[in-house]
Amino acid sequence: MTSELSLFPGWPPAPDPVFFAGLALVFAGLAGEICFRKLRLPRITGYAVVGLAGGTLGLSSMLDAQTSAAIRLLIDLALGLLLFELGSRLNLKWMRANPWIIVTSALEALLTFVAVYVVLRVFGVSPLTAVLIGAISMATSPAVVIQLKNELRAEGQVTERLLALAALNSVYAVVAVKLVYGWMHQAYHSSFWVVLFHPLYLLIGSIVLAFVLAKACNLVFRNFGSQDHHAFVVLIGLIMLMVALVHMLKLPNSLTLLLAGIIFRNVEERPQLWPAYFGTAGWLLAVVLFVLTSLAFQWQYVVIGGLAALAIIIVRSLAKVVGTVAVAHQAGISYKQAIALGLSLCPMASLAFVLVADTYDIYPQFDPMLKAVVMCAIALLQLVGPLAVYWALALVGERKD
Repeated sequence: MTSELSLFPGWPPAPDPVFFAGLALVFAGLAGEICFRKLRLPRITGYAVVGLAGGTLGLSSMLDAQTSAAIRLLIDLALGLLLFELGSRLNLKWMRANPWIIVTSALEALLTFVAVYVVLRVFGVSPLTAVLIGAISMATSPAVVIQLKNELRAEGQVTERLLALAALNSVYAVVAVKLVYGWMHQAYHSSFWVVLFHPLYLLIGSIVLAFVLAKACNLVFRNFGSQDHHAFVVLIGLIMLMVALVHMLKLPNSLTLLLAGIIFRNVEERPQLWPAYFGTAGWLLAVVLFVLTSLAFQWQYVVIGGLAALAIIIVRSLAKVVGTVAVAHQAGISYKQAIALGLSLCPMASLAFVLVADTYDIYPQFDPMLKAVVMCAIALLQLVGPLAVYWALALVGERKD
């Protein structure tokens, strides 16, 4: 029989995770507006500050396993939607007409990988960990790029190339990390089949599911129209189903959704455009991503990998600027625009966090230096990265705010 006392709340009342989530969103929204209106800084900076404050207070350690799993699913869904949007903005016809964009992307990504790897080896990081961090460092944060583009109403050569290179960088990073898993399996498994076929399964499975999702979305928009709100509801439902399917099949969510967006935009003769009314939902996803990603930061990471993280941030930024400037003339932009583009590629956030989390999901005992260095870099770049984009786009006159 139910006790009479159980009908009333205990004392002190114990708030559940929904309470803290709502509190974080309220503070993040207020901090973002203060940054934008009072300090003339990107709203994203405020979101990151609130997340870091929550991490400093130890909120992440208060979460049980079930809540942590739910948060990870929410991160995957939010990041998946933003990656789908980023992929849908990539115009392959434009890149075929100007192949130097692909050359620029490949060069700056390769320079980033090499520079980060060399610096980490100087710091005594193991070769496997250095390769993984180098691969992750190629990525440019999709959430930062998309939301700053929308917030600043930025348009122009640098902005369009930034979206294209951010999409390509994301592909490079995810594919490289999944291929490195083969090396990791060799260290932890003796089975030749695991070493060979697991990376292939991840890549081929992602491509197949991406094609299925893209064709389904194209079919919906072909029958409803790209600006039909009801079609957008179906689109969100399809992406949610795909995220769930990806989790069931243990495939990389980020690569699948990004490729699906690219195919969605480019497979039809008449390119599909991302709905203009996604803005409000996009902002909510950005807030969620930045708060939750920053919340995972712990100050003990600074002790383990703080100096190495600072070093890779510096060489990573230089590598991206050098890569864009080196072929600026051939790519059809000025050196000033190339510098702005390179600086705009610096943000690194949620995608890098997910790639680290994926690695530890497979091998929880893996080198703690990986998490320490990447999380320190993310924490700093979530504060500095948006400012770099903010000022770089102002430098070339593409900011409209």
